[in-house]
Amino acid sequence: MTDKKADPNRSQRGTFLPGNCANPGGRPRGSRNAIPMTIRDGIEEAYHQLGGISWLVQLGQNDPKAFAALLSKLLPATQPEGGEMTIRVIGGFPTSHGEDHHHED
Repeated sequence: MTDKKADPNRSQRGTFLPGNCANPGGRPRGSRNAIPMTIRDGIEEAYHQLGGISWLVQLGQNDPKAFAALLSKLLPATQPEGGEMTIRVIGGFPTSHGEDHHHED
């Protein structure tokens, strides 16, 4: 372990001086924290067990406020330049008969 007092990037108390940090490169862009990945995996599994897209459609029809709240948590808070946003649906769109209609790009 390095001597904090001898490090030119640290103050006399051992804290980093402005503009200096222990990991200047930081976490790599796009990398994810391991614990939230476990939570994310659990949420994804619950989504599939509830019925996936069909469940979301049913939620939107039966409880629009809950559906809107869910979307507000999942979609970006700001609009991209140009004011348009594309949402890609993976797995198809439910039909009125409850079957998935797969859309090919």
